[in-house]
Amino acid sequence: MSDKRVLMVSSLWPPVRLGGAEGAAHELAVHLRDAGHEVRVVTLGVPGADVIAQVTPRPYRLDEFEHQPARRRLAFHVRDLYRRETTHVLEEVIRTFRPDVVHTHSVAGLSSTALAAPSRLGVGHVHTLHDYWLLCQRSSLVARDGTVCDRRCINCTLISRFRNGVIERHPPHVVLAVSGAIAAEHVALGWMGKCLRVVRNPIASRVPVARRPVGPLPTFGYLGRLTPTKGVHTLLAAFRAAGIPGARLIIGGDGPLRAELSAEGTDGVEIEGWLDADARERFFERVDCLVVPSEWKDPAPLVLNEAAARGVPVIGSRIGGIPELVSESCDALLFQPGDADELAERLLEYARAPERFPGGARSDALNWGMYLERILTAYEDAGRAAAMVRERSGRTKS
Repeated sequence: MSDKRVLMVSSLWPPVRLGGAEGAAHELAVHLRDAGHEVRVVTLGVPGADVIAQVTPRPYRLDEFEHQPARRRLAFHVRDLYRRETTHVLEEVIRTFRPDVVHTHSVAGLSSTALAAPSRLGVGHVHTLHDYWLLCQRSSLVARDGTVCDRRCINCTLISRFRNGVIERHPPHVVLAVSGAIAAEHVALGWMGKCLRVVRNPIASRVPVARRPVGPLPTFGYLGRLTPTKGVHTLLAAFRAAGIPGARLIIGGDGPLRAELSAEGTDGVEIEGWLDADARERFFERVDCLVVPSEWKDPAPLVLNEAAARGVPVIGSRIGGIPELVSESCDALLFQPGDADELAERLLEYARAPERFPGGARSDALNWGMYLERILTAYEDAGRAAAMVRERSGRTKS
């Protein structure tokens, strides 16, 4: 395939990040560039070396949302319905950069116009589903009180109907889902059915290293945001209930629960805070088993890929895309989300016989070469679809 000019659209861009979506998009940009492609980015008020244009972050940037009062959060949601500025910025960038394809990622704050403009302007458009923004105003299918929604509320239903009403006139040509779980949540959207395909995030190729022998004192680890929906409270309760003599639990990450968790002072628990790249490596060197106790429909936690690349076994909750990403060798360690008693049993099960759970990647996991092949195929398919639309439009006008 020929080298391509790729325009990515992402609300945030490293080093400014909120979750895994912007990190995954950035890593893809790096690999595309290494393969000879040219990549530029449009963001919601985040500058950077890759960034060619920014949409003004009114009333504030996405990463500031969590700390805003209710009325300012409402203002953000209202502006996120329809933003003409996003269309204007994309029109100018597409005119000057002339991309072969536009690849949109998480676009909260940029409004539905971010997903309608590229196709309307005649450019091949690929969109990756990293979250539930098309279905839920919070992008998470989680209610205000932190509980997982068993059905969508009226507000989210109306907002979703408006967003998708704008998009379905000029939808993306290809939609990529990071897991089968998130794809299943979106199949009901009429415009998405024929263009949706599952392409899971890749696992970095690493030189195989032997995991150090696990002694009688296992070290469990958690790495992620410290929020209720991530299941950190359930993990702490399970760790205490398991009562494994000499066991440790290392918690890496930051978030609104950090002060509360630190104040609890549970024996054997270490709260590390936010970890940079080097600290993350040291984290994985120290832990024997990673625990991913999410209680929301986590589409595809990237920490699972990090663990797989290092051969670290995983105890994960049976929700969202987690069961699709956990190594087959660790399927027996899955547990019901929010069930501290069952999680305690899994901690004990691992501690009794760690050799049963070697970790590693699933048999159907993608490496970066395989992943890039699928991405470039999606770009080619989107380009052909856009060309067909342009051809039909030309025939109609003539």
